[in-house]
Amino acid sequence: MTKSRLNYDQIASQYNQRYPDSQNWERGQALLDLAKKLKARDVLEVGSGTGFWLNLLGQVTGRLYGLDYSMGMIRQAKGQPASLNLMRGTATHLPLQNQTFDLIYCVDAIHHFIDHRAFVSEAFRLLKPGGALAIIGHDPHEEGSSQWYIYDYFDTVYDTDLRRYPSGNSLLTMMQAEGFSKPSLQIVEHIKNIHVGEAVLKDPFLKHNATSQLALLDEDNYQSGLMRIKQALADAKERNERITFRSEILVKMFLGYKP
Repeated sequence: MTKSRLNYDQIASQYNQRYPDSQNWERGQALLDLAKKLKARDVLEVGSGTGFWLNLLGQVTGRLYGLDYSMGMIRQAKGQPASLNLMRGTATHLPLQNQTFDLIYCVDAIHHFIDHRAFVSEAFRLLKPGGALAIIGHDPHEEGSSQWYIYDYFDTVYDTDLRRYPSGNSLLTMMQAEGFSKPSLQIVEHIKNIHVGEAVLKDPFLKHNATSQLALLDEDNYQSGLMRIKQALADAKERNERITFRSEILVKMFLGYKP
């Protein structure tokens, strides 16, 4: 069984396990470069979670705002070194004044928003002229852009992602329809992690609460996926073969400017 919705309050204290120090987060550098290019003074992250990305932009400005639906995530974000202005709310009804921000963005979050078009519309309303909206994440709809072993071993996960994520083309169409100037996309990170043999069992993204893809599974379905992985390991060992588990994901930034 797949849960219809994820309770982030329950996993907030463990959420930062998905950000190991060993990982080079190129999407963060892309955000930082964009904020510098815009000379952004007022920045809003929607779906700000534990404040990991928002804290990074403290290098550019001290006027950092984060919105999240989960109070558990907001409490975690209060522990970031940067001074963050945090609020609870939804992406479809942003409780802020028109033309307030130079940069609005979300990272790996739009698939949690109930109405993608409403979020894009709200972002346009809140941006100052010349400001930018950046939506960062992967597109499971595009063939070849996501080779993730999680999709192969855990039932329903891929189909659920196809329902949750807007396609890249639909995002660009939404942005243009709401008034953004020449929306574009660029690849900002190429995740490439290859786990050989039993090393996969130490992958932090394999933990039940590390990603929404797995956290949405109930315990029985999560354990069934783990058993498939362990059985694949056992079968490879019996054949005296090496088995690899691949994670190759193209992370994109969909970008639009308000005229």
